[in-house]
Amino acid sequence: MRIKHTFGVLVVALLLTACGGQQATSPMAAPPRTSSSGGASMPAPTAAANAALEAKPADGTTASSANAPAAQQPAVQRLVIKNATVSLQVENVSAAEAQIRTRTDQMGGYIVSVQTTGSDAYMSSVVVFRVPAARFEEALSGVEGLARKVLSRTVGGEDVTEEYVDLESRLRNLDATRTRLLDLLTKATQTDEALQVNQALTDVQGQIEQIQGRMKYLSQSAAFSTITADLQPVPPPPTIYEPDGWQPLRVAGEALGGLVNFGQGLVNLGIVLLIWSPVWLCLLLAGRWAWRSTVGKRRAPKLPPAPPVDPSPPPA
Repeated sequence: MRIKHTFGVLVVALLLTACGGQQATSPMAAPPRTSSSGGASMPAPTAAANAALEAKPADGTTASSANAPAAQQPAVQRLVIKNATVSLQVENVSAAEAQIRTRTDQMGGYIVSVQTTGSDAYMSSVVVFRVPAARFEEALSGVEGLARKVLSRTVGGEDVTEEYVDLESRLRNLDATRTRLLDLLTKATQTDEALQVNQALTDVQGQIEQIQGRMKYLSQSAAFSTITADLQPVPPPPTIYEPDGWQPLRVAGEALGGLVNFGQGLVNLGIVLLIWSPVWLCLLLAGRWAWRSTVGKRRAPKLPPAPPVDPSPPPA
């Protein structure tokens, strides 16, 4: 029971040490040093981060002091994720988009997305691409060089150096904890003890993989900068109305055109009447017959009544 209790206490102590290292942040006493790759290189671990990972060994020897002079601490290289957004007016949107694709490929970058709307003179496009951080300014200047007019320009960045150094410190702490748990696993003599240590190892390994994934994402994001280019066509010049002088030829042409249109209308009407002649002729004849019948009845003379006939014989 005493050995089992000792193993349980050691496992809990190691887990508490790892969790405590996750909440501690590594101070950055030395001033920042700019990297030639635009902030894409890995930051160096600080002395405080190394001291936080050095636990007291089992033989009772003391660990190295965390209060080292600031002059002895290595400088931390900044890790900055750069991005920019520009809105441009260009003469030809399709040609500008093709040039951006070519230059991005030449710089070792890649296109993230392209969104195009409209067509011809009214075509607009939004191109999102990424280039190496060391060539960020060059790429941004090249894109602006395609514009006839720069409408807007926004350049920013996110400094993730402190987060990266903190993740690095936590990773070292968890690695040390994993090593000690493996040592305990080899010394375990009972099944319960082995299961307990193995469960702790699984938890620590999961935390290590999460931290490694986050560190990889930060380093890759800082290694490439993102530029969003909104390409708009140059608007056409406004139309100014200028009244013309007297132009008799133009007036004569317009009058002749009107006469031709009138003649075409008459011909079209004649064609329509000819095609519909069986219908309108029948209606016309029926109407004429009905009209003559009605008028003939009204004009018929009224004859006087005949005198009565005397049935008696005439006198002799």
